Amino acid sequence: MDNTRSFEQAYKATISDSDFRRLAAHIEKSSGIKMPPEKKVMLQSRLKKRLYQLGMNDFKTYCDYVFSPESSGHETLFLLNFISTNKTDFFREPVHYTFLEEEVLPAFSTRKNKLHFWSAGCSSGEEVYSLAILLAEAAMKNLEMDYEVLGTDISTPMLEKAVRAEYREQSITEIPLNLRKRYFLRHKDASKSQVRVGPALRSKVRFRYLNFMDYSYDLPRNFDVIFFRNVLIYFNKEIQEQVLGRIVMHLEAGGYLFIGHSENILNFDLPLEKRGPNVFRKLGD
Repeated sequence: MDNTRSFEQAYKATISDSDFRRLAAHIEKSSGIKMPPEKKVMLQSRLKKRLYQLGMNDFKTYCDYVFSPESSGHETLFLLNFISTNKTDFFREPVHYTFLEEEVLPAFSTRKNKLHFWSAGCSSGEEVYSLAILLAEAAMKNLEMDYEVLGTDISTPMLEKAVRAEYREQSITEIPLNLRKRYFLRHKDASKSQVRVGPALRSKVRFRYLNFMDYSYDLPRNFDVIFFRNVLIYFNKEIQEQVLGRIVMHLEAGGYLFIGHSENILNFDLPLEKRGPNVFRKLGD
């Protein structure tokens, strides 16, 4: 079969209700991501490329492959990569960065020389580098301050992009000009509208794979600040509380947790007090 015909067949494939339910249940069990019936069209659309890559013409064949001994769980990683939502921007929800700069960093400056930040659900890295820029600017004013930012995500393609640190030039237009000049490099080929985060900033960040559904998180340390924004909305309430409990375990006493503006954790039994717009401080210090 030629490639054109194979692509057309994969593109025209539709997923049955029973196959959708099987995949939806598997996705939620593996990643915690909710897949209600209204996401059927989204799942079908995103997986058509995967069908084509595997040379399959219908979703039943693909569904059987996901659960087959031949796949042996390996296909689950590809499945999660294809369905993960990866919406992010530099300095997204800027009120949080203002709160960091005006409230959190001054509080830490008198008692900590090195700060450890975690961007949990970092997607393609924009949030990690935004935090690193803010910390680098603070370190220029306080020469005794050092920092490191960890980014984790379930999507391996997004992590690879984050490590490359290459972005469309258009994506940084909202960043002040002086910061763009200081922390980004233009592509050597002027015809390519791309920039790359500079090596000094890249040396301050690390990336690794992490699935929030794991029973425990293999992390190198606890953190002073955790950004866990716009992730909870993909989980049901029970999983939200379980995941948040594990996240907060890795937050230092007196550290700060930031969640998305549309998310709500006030009814959860967690050792946190609200300190700002969806900003919480861990009790205990």
